[in-house]
This record gives sequence, structure tokens and C-alpha cells, in this order.
Amino acid sequence: MTYEYYVNLDERGEFFADVRSADGDTVFEIHGFDVFEDGFMSHKRDTEGLLDYLIFLGIAAKGDRLTDAN
Repeated sequence: MTYEYYVNLDERGEFFADVRSADGDTVFEIHGFDVFEDGFMSHKRDTEGLLDYLIFLGIAAKGDRLTDAN
């Protein structure tokens, strides 16, 4: 399956992004910077790190893809 990563808000200390499935349903949301501070993503566009995290959580499976929709 292919997922898309959307950055919805990235302003002055505020960050909100989501991951959507192929049918447009949101499967994961990022509010704030915890996912970066916890080391799952090295930067805001790190789709590889985010995909690894989604696999770890059981949201995505090995072989799935995550593309940056922005």
C-alpha cells in the first residue's frame, strides 16, 4: 500500500501533519515535535523514518511506501 504524508501546519513552534491511506483516510497524525524529539524522524520531511515508525506501530507493513504529498 502507498501512504501520503501531508504537512498541514509548520509555523513558529507549531507543527501538524498527517499520513493518509490511498483512499484518503487519515491513519496517523503528528501534533507538535514529539516524534522528532523522540528520534523517530530526523527532520520534518523524513518519510523513511516515519514509515519505519508506522511499521513499528503496526499501521503500515514492510513493503509499503510513504510519499511526501507536499
